[in-house]
Amino acid sequence: MIRDAGLQAEDHVRIVLGPFRDGRSGYVFAVNPRGARYDSLITSGGDAESVEWDGIWEAATASTPNGWSAEIRIPIRTLIFKPDVHEWHFNVERRIQRLLETDRWASASRQYRLRQTSRAGLLTNLPEFALGRGLEIRPGITSGGGIPAPSASAEARFRPSLDVTQRVGSNVTASLTMNTDFAETEVDTRQTNLTRFPLFFPEKRSFFLEGSDTFQFGPTVNRDVIPFFSRRIGLVRGLEVPLMAGAKIDGRIADTNFAGLVIGANDKPGVVPTRATLGAARVRQNIWQESYVGALMTAGDLTIASYAQYDTDTDSVGVNTRLRWTFVPVDDLFVVYNHNVRSLLERWELESNQLLVKLQYTMRR
Repeated sequence: MIRDAGLQAEDHVRIVLGPFRDGRSGYVFAVNPRGARYDSLITSGGDAESVEWDGIWEAATASTPNGWSAEIRIPIRTLIFKPDVHEWHFNVERRIQRLLETDRWASASRQYRLRQTSRAGLLTNLPEFALGRGLEIRPGITSGGGIPAPSASAEARFRPSLDVTQRVGSNVTASLTMNTDFAETEVDTRQTNLTRFPLFFPEKRSFFLEGSDTFQFGPTVNRDVIPFFSRRIGLVRGLEVPLMAGAKIDGRIADTNFAGLVIGANDKPGVVPTRATLGAARVRQNIWQESYVGALMTAGDLTIASYAQYDTDTDSVGVNTRLRWTFVPVDDLFVVYNHNVRSLLERWELESNQLLVKLQYTMRR
């Protein structure tokens, strides 16, 4: 049964949890009478959902002559929450498709959406939750073999991998991956591209999905500029590039959300000639009730080159520095700076300065 299928046009029950009680974030869980499940992260203050997130939880349903019932079990380790908050935002909604009716517990109004936790009710008298060690270790081995071409010798493959996740308290998660293997990741939906612009496939790799809401930058609609797109990590021109190791930390302390990511990518003949280190850091400070300010820093798509030359005929020195930032595929920012000095009467004097800025941006409609 397909997970995260759209349940809007059929009977289902949907619940929302806001463990931080900040009115900006939370979790969505839904199930239909057949047991099909849906879950997502609430992002951008309730304006959007990250459907690619898949948490660990269970749901059971039963049909009776009088209707149907559902039971949902969510392990506390699936959620990130604020430890000193004993009241969570909570809301529940039921869809009765044959009547085209939607029933909601709190804020039952068309102008509000269920995922707006600021309009939800409260789940009170929550106990102190025990997380145990909060350590998750997942080793793996990928092996196989085959004959790549006629008259070629057999080739074997053996690749061990390791993923480690440590909960640093109830609201911070640290992750480590080594020799990363994404063989179990769900394949992309086939799409036909008739334009000259690249397609944006959603991120489905579990290592990058945790904390992905924190890395979101800017508005959730008409996003022509995406400063950080994790799907590009490990892929070059549609070809897979092996990842050697990576580390990530994300969480929330008071009104500050933060996340950091560092990935080491290996070389691959014919695709990437050298190894590369990619990184991103994000800080977001909540202010007032529904506003925030933040910053995002990336490394890996930023290229800086500089060289100097000396002209013996004119006795001058020239320095050329070039910076290129690819913030979206086929969209680049170029900055070129030239600085020339010349020896004149036993001293160096400025001969010329030049600064060139070029923005290459593609409009998509």
